[in-house]
Amino acid sequence: MKKVVALALVVGMFLVLPGAARVDANSKPQLLTGILNKMESAHQQMKSLKAEIIQQKTNPQIGSTDTDYGVVLYKPASGKDKGRLRIDYTKPSKDIVAVVGEAVTFYQPRINQVFKGTLNKVSKGKAGINLVGLDGSLKTLTANYNIDFVKDEAVNGQMATILRLTPKSGGTYSAIDLWVNQQNWLPAQWKMVERNGDYTVITLKNPQVNANVADAAFVVNIPNGTKVVDKF
Repeated sequence: MKKVVALALVVGMFLVLPGAARVDANSKPQLLTGILNKMESAHQQMKSLKAEIIQQKTNPQIGSTDTDYGVVLYKPASGKDKGRLRIDYTKPSKDIVAVVGEAVTFYQPRINQVFKGTLNKVSKGKAGINLVGLDGSLKTLTANYNIDFVKDEAVNGQMATILRLTPKSGGTYSAIDLWVNQQNWLPAQWKMVERNGDYTVITLKNPQVNANVADAAFVVNIPNGTKVVDKF
């Protein structure tokens, strides 16, 4: 479930953040506007993305970190075509998460179970969770977050710009840091800090932009006999 929540938020960042060139920033507004304009241009040119993904969930209070590895496929919404995301985890689990528009499929082969529902059902009952949806708008994003430039630093050997998204109201996350690759001006890493101090870092490695990715690649084939649930 945590995988679905964290990755649904990341999907929203892919889809709506690059269009935020008119955000009112509290620090270095001209620099920030220039960065967001480059992101908007990169997003408009991106038709698909394939990358390795590393997801690390850390609990600082007990000093534990759980790490998942996998491969992510992504296609942004375009016209009447819905945004699409698929993550095939390779270790330690073989779970699959697929999101098409608002529809979510979360397949757990180890327990022979699949969750089928919507992003609304994913967040239902989770107090404070504010998912930026697949079809989210610039108006929605800027209504919920202040966006600031933090600094530049390297990620996976390439320079990136860090932007900080601070929620304007309550929610699960106190801040979301976004690393933007300065070569392609697309997201390379996220750090989502929860209000209890726990945080999740999601990193993309070896991205392939505009690779040939068919819509059929986002369909999860579920074996006969798999238990289907619509809530956790």
